[in-house]
Amino acid sequence: MTSSWVPGPELAWQLHAECPDACILFQSVRDDAGTLLDFQATALNPAAVALVKGLAPGPSPGPSPGPSLSSWAGVLRGLPERSALGRVVDSGTPLSFEVHGRLDGAERWFRARVLGRGDGFSLWLSDITEVFAERHVLREELHKERTARAREEHLRLALETARMVTWEWSEARLTLLWSPNAEAFFGHPPGGLGDTLESFLERVLPGEWTRVAEAFLQGLCAEGPYTFQFRAPWPDGTLRCYELVGQTYRENGRPTRMLGVVMDCTERECSQAALREAEERYRLVSWATNDVLWDWNPSGEHIHWGEACRTVFGYAPEEMGGISWWEQQLHPDDRELVMRSLEHVLGSGGESWLAEYRFRRKDGTYVHVLDRGMVARDAQGRTARMLGSMMDITERKRAVERMQEEAQFRERFIGILGHDLRNPLNAIMLSARQLRRRETMPSVPQLAQRIDASAARMGNMISDILDLTRARLSGGIPLHLAPTSLPAVCRQVVEELTVAHPGRDILVEAEGRGEGIWDPERLAQVVSNLVGNALEHGEREGPVFVRCRDEGEQQVLEISNPGTPIPGHLLATLFDPFRQVGAARSGRGSGLGLGLFIVRELVEAHGGQVKVRSTEEEGTTFTVMLPRDARALARGDGGALAEEAHTG
Repeated sequence: MTSSWVPGPELAWQLHAECPDACILFQSVRDDAGTLLDFQATALNPAAVALVKGLAPGPSPGPSPGPSLSSWAGVLRGLPERSALGRVVDSGTPLSFEVHGRLDGAERWFRARVLGRGDGFSLWLSDITEVFAERHVLREELHKERTARAREEHLRLALETARMVTWEWSEARLTLLWSPNAEAFFGHPPGGLGDTLESFLERVLPGEWTRVAEAFLQGLCAEGPYTFQFRAPWPDGTLRCYELVGQTYRENGRPTRMLGVVMDCTERECSQAALREAEERYRLVSWATNDVLWDWNPSGEHIHWGEACRTVFGYAPEEMGGISWWEQQLHPDDRELVMRSLEHVLGSGGESWLAEYRFRRKDGTYVHVLDRGMVARDAQGRTARMLGSMMDITERKRAVERMQEEAQFRERFIGILGHDLRNPLNAIMLSARQLRRRETMPSVPQLAQRIDASAARMGNMISDILDLTRARLSGGIPLHLAPTSLPAVCRQVVEELTVAHPGRDILVEAEGRGEGIWDPERLAQVVSNLVGNALEHGEREGPVFVRCRDEGEQQVLEISNPGTPIPGHLLATLFDPFRQVGAARSGRGSGLGLGLFIVRELVEAHGGQVKVRSTEEEGTTFTVMLPRDARALARGDGGALAEEAHTG
């Protein structure tokens, strides 16, 4: 920065060369109409020259002050608006304010005075940085003092409201100081508590002296807040219960000070003791019955629920609502029948009620409950109260359903072993006998082909039955996860199926990389089953499309074919075992109706899901959605085996 614009000594007025304050003369800059546009600096005294040189120095200086007032506003923050300075020029009224800026790299504060001078003004700047700093410190100290007084007043009011006293123990003085209300708090006359720990212990119930003294010593060593209770007799013979809360402060690792409060908790302890006794009786009754107990006055809405609702339904007792809320938690299919039976008991003068229904838990699932109630009536026969219990019978219902399902499964399984597997086995045996008797017959190739096809069909049956058994009885189909390319798996399966189905078009389309952590053999089984299903049940001349694409954190596989859509009533059970939409044309596969069931089990074992859409216009499309990494999402024991196989 230069000061070449500073006028020389030829000015008509003399600036005070020896004055410590900086002075700059500014002249008004106006247009032809006399409108004030700006102010132009015309002269500086030596102190102002030094100020100009020192403003905003450094390697990356900001704007430097120049002749115009606007350039000074960039380095001296706090200058008035041009209009305010114009009023000083017009009226001659002086103006005072404070400004600040960086001088030689340090922040400095100045008291500024503006004095009118002709069609301009003189700006005097006095450095008040030290005064400003002292004033700032003083303001902070005053603020801290006011804050401390406010806190002390708040503490006093809080102690009076909460019926507490404060205490302080100091190692330097070895004294125990109490707040002024301590004697009245403990029922003693002024000075009755003393100022030592020993004098305080004398007021404690004699049988608790040792325990209270040890509690103080433990608090002295504690790292954070600590608390303990004690009892003390009053002069009138009554026994009061108190709770002490304290905090130990240290210097250089040594405890030097202890602070805390004491609260009178006598009434609270009495109430809690009575409440604990009543709750214990109620809890014992609830545990003995293992039911959710309930108590309802039919003239009102409220129901009192037992504690067991936490474990049975997932609700805290206070979260369980009244009779209307209970009605809304009933399964929609059970609600009408249950409410009708309850209303019948209440209206007919009955004394007992029994219902079995499904009740919604907090997590949204339903449990089967057996609800039993007894009706209490007044002398006029009106319902006064109804008490009962709800028993969770979900496991019992599931056990019965599992037994029925297993019985049906065993019957179907035995039927398969006794009938479906016997037919291809008989064909193999008969063909083999004919081959042994007539070795030179021209039909030997046909017989051999029949043996091969029947054996392959039996192999498919056995594989499907093994997968079915694993899925139903062994906790899931095991996986062997590894980095896999889904498009590569699809192309390999399609090549194999094209050989078995010459003349059929199977088109593979892939978008994205299609890579993930999956079981390649099981994915090949999924693709083979779905493509084979499309070949068997789609249009004979129609193409089959196999599409792979990335979709966020999922990989999507779509297999579609034109043809007659699957009937709507069959879609809900399409993935159930032993389900077949129609007869296969080629006899490929096991013929047991397990293909789609195994597809679903394998996809869900990977943590994914499979869906089907079938319409007259679009044909049938099976959509498989797989997570990118099946290790974290693989299901059940199969997922555990998969993770072990991958990491092993």
